[in-house]
Amino acid sequence: MGERITLSAWIYLTIGLITIADAFIAIPSSAALSSLLIAVFIILQFQAIPRPQQIAGAVLLLIGIAGAAISGQWWEVLVLGTAKSRTFLLLFFAISWLQFPVGSSPAMRAARGAIMNQPAGRRFLSLSAGVHVLGSILNVAGLGLLTPVVETQSDPVLRKRLALSLMHGFTAASCWSPFYIGMIVVLSVLPGVRWIDLAPAGAGMAVLLIAVFWLYDRTFLAGAEAVAPEPGGPAEPGAAAAPRMLLRTVAILALLIGLVLGAIQILGTTVAVALGIVGAPFAMVWLAAIEQRPAARMVGTLAFMRRVIGLFPTLRNEALVFVAANVFGAGIAAMVPAGDLSQTLNAILPWPDAKIAALIFLFPICGLLGMHPVIVVIFVSSVLPPELMGLPEWMVGVIYLGVWGTSTMVSPFSGTALFIARATGTPPQTIAWRWTPPSVFVSIAATALYIIALRHLVL
Repeated sequence: MGERITLSAWIYLTIGLITIADAFIAIPSSAALSSLLIAVFIILQFQAIPRPQQIAGAVLLLIGIAGAAISGQWWEVLVLGTAKSRTFLLLFFAISWLQFPVGSSPAMRAARGAIMNQPAGRRFLSLSAGVHVLGSILNVAGLGLLTPVVETQSDPVLRKRLALSLMHGFTAASCWSPFYIGMIVVLSVLPGVRWIDLAPAGAGMAVLLIAVFWLYDRTFLAGAEAVAPEPGGPAEPGAAAAPRMLLRTVAILALLIGLVLGAIQILGTTVAVALGIVGAPFAMVWLAAIEQRPAARMVGTLAFMRRVIGLFPTLRNEALVFVAANVFGAGIAAMVPAGDLSQTLNAILPWPDAKIAALIFLFPICGLLGMHPVIVVIFVSSVLPPELMGLPEWMVGVIYLGVWGTSTMVSPFSGTALFIARATGTPPQTIAWRWTPPSVFVSIAATALYIIALRHLVL
């Protein structure tokens, strides 16, 4: 029996299609229509959202509405603020299609086996690097592919180490990957920069963060090694097939990257729209290629489409937090005079390096308080644009990307913490407030030193 497609699912699908279409043709009143559909989706799904997220989202929305009332800019704050979030919802729309072929692909299972069966001395670095590569292209689907290494581990100490290796490797990809929501948010709030302007510095920072965590793990967490855990799911390919299957994995990932970047160049569109266009057809063709029986391919494709569309309502948490963050940021920007705020900041922190360090450490502190980094990015970019901070726009973008992923690790409400909590059977509060802060703040300090050094080398 196929997945039941509810009204909320059809609404989310319509939001994604309107967002793609609006990138190429002028749809009358598309902002107002998108805002209405997003609002209806959230209202229909609000009761299913966990209470902490309900409260946080409601508070942010109320502050944004207060800003609209004080400034009189109702349309800009409520309608345009809500409509702006559709770009982020489109990325989740695209990623939803790619999650299912990953678990069924023999090539991906071969990659998982190669990563999970490394010798004890290389296992943690291999796990961080492997989830980084897979996650940088497949996003959360790459993380899900490797969670069996945690799920099958009975030793609590090793389970914690393996979970932290996954989290650090996965979140480091937000420093440069165009397939992460962090990059989409940063490019939207800093329209003067492109992905290629941020990716080189971000990639260097990602390598640094993985190396820093590996050193931290070897210094503070390493204990008795255990036998490599058995991978879950279908049997892994034999040793003779592994090189061929690993090459197929590389080919699949390279093809996806090539199609998305090609769509950006040829169509002149954004990363989110390109991925929205490519994601669903790519996933369908991928699943059809995996299916060995030609007669079953059409049936399987239709069932796959129903399943993905039927699961769109599960994106309710993401919809609420991104809409609330955008309305909040627009409301604050309408209320707070940015010039006065920048003068206060420059009086307190007259040195550029001090501003960089303060901005970087602001993110994990807000994360510990339960704030998603999208809230911090939208708020800071709304009230303190780069020119008022006295920093180049691209450098502010690198700062946002460098702390985006690590700050999600200390928030018990982030998708990363919730995902690992399910895999380990550990409360997300334990992961976010006990497991991750020591290594996260070491990583944050390394990020601050990296960006300060970058400023002195480039400027």
